[in-house]
Amino acid sequence: MIRSGIFILLVVLFSACQNEIAEIKAVTDYFNYPIQTVEHADYLYSEKGKKTTRLEAPLLERYFNDTSQIQAPKGFKMTFYKSDGKVDAILVGNRGEFWEESGIFQAIGAVKMENMDGEAMTTEHVTFYREKDLIQTDDWVTIQTKTGVLHGRGLVANSAFTEYRILQPTGQFNIK
Repeated sequence: MIRSGIFILLVVLFSACQNEIAEIKAVTDYFNYPIQTVEHADYLYSEKGKKTTRLEAPLLERYFNDTSQIQAPKGFKMTFYKSDGKVDAILVGNRGEFWEESGIFQAIGAVKMENMDGEAMTTEHVTFYREKDLIQTDDWVTIQTKTGVLHGRGLVANSAFTEYRILQPTGQFNIK
């Protein structure tokens, strides 16, 4: 009788102390939350003493796991500058993610890029490769030019958005 009582007590104790792996990981895993949070962020980046880009965001969060990553979960505005310090192009989006080691930046959701010639591109996702000065997407794009509207899937462009190529253009084209 005493043995069966002890057995029942042990079963109850061990079953009551059971935790789900996800619950344990959420409490102990320090990768689930940012190590730094900045509100009303405004960063100016430069190379060789000349400004190259400016990042503005209502909220920036820095994470450190396998790589150091900065996220802009509430939107951002990135301004690209010419070597003379004048604005070259502006990129905005609903969300941004930047991997510091590789220099890769992703703009996600209602992405719009505009150059100083008045041309504007809209899409849902672009990737900016800082070292290559390259902007790329495989998504649908719309480009508004002074002479009309271009549509297609996929785009490769420089960061100034002065040179670009739609990979799979669609629609009607007027050729002179």
